[in-house]
Amino acid sequence: MEKSPPFTIELVDPAHEASSRDVQDATHTHLARILPATTRSTRDEILNPTSNLQEFLQQELLVRKINAVQDWLWACGRPMPPRPLHHQRVLSRDIIITENPELHLIWGPQGIHLKPLPEYLLDSAFWQQHILSSDSQEQRIELEQCARGFLFSYCALIAHYSDFRVAREKGLLPEAVTWEYWKMLSGQILQHHCYSTVNPRYWYGELRLGRLNKIYRFRKGHLLRGYSRISGYAIYGDLIRDNFASLITILGYVVIVLTAMQVGLATDKLISNSAFQAASYGLAIFSIIAPLISAVAILLFVSVWIVSNWRATMDFERRRFVEMGVEPYWRDKY
Repeated sequence: MEKSPPFTIELVDPAHEASSRDVQDATHTHLARILPATTRSTRDEILNPTSNLQEFLQQELLVRKINAVQDWLWACGRPMPPRPLHHQRVLSRDIIITENPELHLIWGPQGIHLKPLPEYLLDSAFWQQHILSSDSQEQRIELEQCARGFLFSYCALIAHYSDFRVAREKGLLPEAVTWEYWKMLSGQILQHHCYSTVNPRYWYGELRLGRLNKIYRFRKGHLLRGYSRISGYAIYGDLIRDNFASLITILGYVVIVLTAMQVGLATDKLISNSAFQAASYGLAIFSIIAPLISAVAILLFVSVWIVSNWRATMDFERRRFVEMGVEPYWRDKY
């Protein structure tokens, strides 16, 4: 069965339509218009995207880094579409533009990272020639699933006209996209949408960067870098400052214990005062034990809270996967 794009409506830009007809090599002109000016190869060389279109598309669409920890995404977010752009503003999240698909819908202290919707994904001819047709069947399926998932994410991000205005303001949409066109396009995408045809990364919406970093540090062994460097330390001074803050906390507790012990040892001066001896002894023991009891109580509370949230998240994920009609196939390996 021949594959087809998830939409039929075409994006027509009048400013370029006439000029394209006057050029003999219309296909090359069209590609030059809808593709970026340059791209960076895996060897950090600056290239023309048309020189190796398949490699360019892999860098633009594939999310293998997230797929590598797919079984742990439940800890980073819920299997539900991302919230609209206006809701991201309600959550006080800044919108940070990125061209890296691995950072799309990843949020952290600085805001949420979004990859702008490229114009070539709104071109059905481009889909047929470069996404749905590939020498490798496995590569074609991977590209198609990532492209479908990426388009679907934008259907969720831009739901209302207020979302559309935010998208235009932040440069997330091509200039030729109008509100009327977007409503028709998103309607067609949703009509053909099926979770089994999109990359499993897009079964989830927003993912928390901090937890992704922890997963990469402890499961993948990337202890220093984690998932992404964007939340790391820009200068060594910040690293030293944060580590010294933890050291000062530990030293503060040590000082309390030593002071309490000193008070306890010095009570011999008032050996004749039994009330003072008892109070000093009790205070010394309390000063030593109380921080430990408090720390254990906090850890116990946090553990109960984590387990409770984990059970609720797994139950929600199980129900959502049933509703979505998909199976977490990667868990068969464990």
